Amino acid sequence: MTESNASSATAPHMVRSLVALIVGSLLLRAAAGAMGENIQFYFNSIHEAALNPNHPLRTLVGADVYEISYTLGGILIGIFFAAELIGAPLFGVWSDKYGRKLFIIFGPLFGAIAVQITAMTTIVWMLLVTRLLEGVSTAANAPSTLGYIAETTSHSPKLRARVVGLFEVATIGGIGVGFSLGGWLWRHYGDPAVVFGIPLTSPAFALNAIVYLASLLIFWFGLSEFKEAKHATPIQPSSLRETLDKYFKVFTNPRVQSFAPAWIAINAVLGVWINHTARIFTDKSGATGQLLVGRFDSFEAGNLRAAYAVVFVLGILFWSIVFPQIKKPTVMLIGTVGLFLTCFFLFLLNHQPSLDAPLVLPLALAIVVSVIIQSGFTPAALAYLADITEDHASDRGAIMGMYSVFLGIGQFLGATIGGPFVDQAGADGIVVVTALLGVVSLATLLRLFSNERHPAPAVSA
Repeated sequence: MTESNASSATAPHMVRSLVALIVGSLLLRAAAGAMGENIQFYFNSIHEAALNPNHPLRTLVGADVYEISYTLGGILIGIFFAAELIGAPLFGVWSDKYGRKLFIIFGPLFGAIAVQITAMTTIVWMLLVTRLLEGVSTAANAPSTLGYIAETTSHSPKLRARVVGLFEVATIGGIGVGFSLGGWLWRHYGDPAVVFGIPLTSPAFALNAIVYLASLLIFWFGLSEFKEAKHATPIQPSSLRETLDKYFKVFTNPRVQSFAPAWIAINAVLGVWINHTARIFTDKSGATGQLLVGRFDSFEAGNLRAAYAVVFVLGILFWSIVFPQIKKPTVMLIGTVGLFLTCFFLFLLNHQPSLDAPLVLPLALAIVVSVIIQSGFTPAALAYLADITEDHASDRGAIMGMYSVFLGIGQFLGATIGGPFVDQAGADGIVVVTALLGVVSLATLLRLFSNERHPAPAVSA
C-alpha cells in the first residue's frame, strides 16, 4: 500500500483513488443487493423442496431441505443488520488505528466468501454464518469508506461535497442495480447444478462472487492509503469504549429521543419491504387470492424492486428541493401520511382479480405518488438531526452517526417482525405491519409537534 500526504498528493493520484472508491463501492452495493435478494429466492426454493420430493435440490445435489417460514427467513436476514450494527463501531475504530484500505477491502472479501458458502449449502446454521459474514462485510467497509472520503477531501469542502454526493448515488444506485442483477442471476442460474463435478445448490450465488471480486480488485489496485497532514497537536483516535459512550450520550439526548421512534419506524418499513417482497412476489406456494403473491418470476420481481428504489430516490431528490420551505417536522408528518396512502393503495392493488384488471395501472401510479410523498421523511429527518448538532457542536459526528444506527435498527426490526405478519396474511401482512409502524411514527411526530409548541425549560449540560 502506498501512502500520500494531503499537502503533497497530486490531483491525478487523488482522482484515481476517489474514482476507484466510487466505482468499487457501486459494484460492492450491487453485489450485496443481489445477495440480499437471492437469499429470499433461495428460501422459497428450499421451502418448495421440502414439500416436493422430486425437487432438484433433493434429486440433483442431495441437499438437506426443510420448510422455511417467513418468520425464520426474516430472522436469518435480520442477522445481517445485527452484525453490521455491532461491527461498525469496532471496525471504525480499527480503521482509525490501522488504516482505511485494509478494511475497505475486507468488504468485498467477506462478501465473496459468504456467497460461495451459500452456493454450496442449505444448512440453516451455515446460512446464518453467511448472513453474519455479509453483515461484517458492510460493517468493515462502510465506516472505513466514509473515513477515507473524509481524509482525502479534508483540504477541499467543495471536493468533499461532490464525492459524498457521488458516493450516495453509487450506494443507492448500486443497490438498485443489484436488485435487477439478482433477479437476472436467479432466473438463469438459480436452479441447482453440478459444475466441474462440484454440486452447487444455486450457481447464482457463485457467479455473484465475480462482482465482489471485481470490487475487491478495484479497491486493491486503485486505492492509495491516505494520511492527513500531521497536526501540531496530534489527535488521538477514540477508543471503542469512548465511541460507544459517545453514542449512548447522544441516544439519551432528549431532542434525539423525541423523534427517534418515528425514524426507526420508517426505517423498519424499508426493512419489511426490502427484505420480504422478493420472496412474496415469487412465492408459488404462498397465500392464494392475492395479486402480489407468486405472480412474478425472479427477474420481474427484481425489476419491480429496482423501480421502487428509483422512485424512492427521485422522491428524496424532490423533497430535498421542496422541504427547505416547510418545517421539518411537518415534512416528516406529510411523509407518514404518504405511508398510509401507500398501504391503502397497496391493499386495493393486492385484491385486484388479475394483472390486466382495469384498476391495476391507476393503483400502481397512485402507489408511485404515495411513495414519493413518504420519501420526504428521510431528508427531513436527516436535516432535523443536523439541526440538533447546532446545540452540541462537540458531538456533531456522533449525532450524525445516529443516522446509520437508526437505519440499522429499523432494518433489523423490519426484517424480523415482518415475517410473522407475512406468514399469517401474505402480502396483506406487509400492509398491516406497515400501517402499524406508521401509527408509531404518527404518534411520535404528534408528540414532537406538541413539545415544539410548548418546549420544556432548557437544562444546562
